[in-house]
Amino acid sequence: MVYTVLLALMAFAALLTLYSTYMASQRRRHRDEIKKVTTCGYVAPPAGPIATARLLKVARALTNIQVGAIKFVGRENLDNLIGPRIITANHPHWADAVIMPQLILGPARYMATDRVMTAFGGLLGVLLSRGGIFTATDKIKDGGLRTRAAAIEMVVNKETLVVLPEGLTNFSPIMGPFRNGVAIIARTAAERLGEEVYVVPNYIRYGRYPGPWLSKFDRAKQFGMVLLAFPLFRRKAVVVTGKPISTTELFTKADGSKRTDDEASAFLRERIAALDTVSVKDAFSRR
Repeated sequence: MVYTVLLALMAFAALLTLYSTYMASQRRRHRDEIKKVTTCGYVAPPAGPIATARLLKVARALTNIQVGAIKFVGRENLDNLIGPRIITANHPHWADAVIMPQLILGPARYMATDRVMTAFGGLLGVLLSRGGIFTATDKIKDGGLRTRAAAIEMVVNKETLVVLPEGLTNFSPIMGPFRNGVAIIARTAAERLGEEVYVVPNYIRYGRYPGPWLSKFDRAKQFGMVLLAFPLFRRKAVVVTGKPISTTELFTKADGSKRTDDEASAFLRERIAALDTVSVKDAFSRR
């Protein structure tokens, strides 16, 4: 028995050594690319059909494990939209990030935090960047200037941009305050294009939420704990897509006066919150 345990430990140690050696070699091999994709402002080439299909396949696999079935309501509001667009939603769960590709079903750009892009020594960032994901934060604090500049270029180039304005998850249905990045990106891109840019609001509701108690743990641990405990939280989800909001509507009040970026962000938050009209149970009971 003792020898069996020792042999098992030795085998595990050998596998761990091989894994560490392999990862180190891959980090050296992709060193320059890792530096690029983990830096704010860097924009990788647009995702092609193969990379987009792979991202969608991975997204479906992860949501199947963590969430289960997803019902999309009002999807025609996105499908029928013609023009530059920014896709937004509330951000209650890490799974939001893998639900969005299944809503869009096509190439897009996705804003992500540096914790995601630097995982596994930056190798995850290399893989994700090929599917359209780019970093929103790094060690240089510039108030998001470089990230917004990159995002504006994407919208100007008529690429679909996905931004979750809460920034971080709280694992509950209660929405946090919105950052004003979406408003700034939409306004600036519209000014440069000389035409409307549309913001598409979405509300994501889950059948069960882990709860804000997870906030006491490190972000990586939060995601790991929720993923490992998937049997407790795999209760389906519904995504409600609202009517697109033009930049004119986003920045103009009912009396004709102009909204500031902060006011536009608050208006967008209200529009997204107003989409919380369909429970997961009701969504799946509809024929």
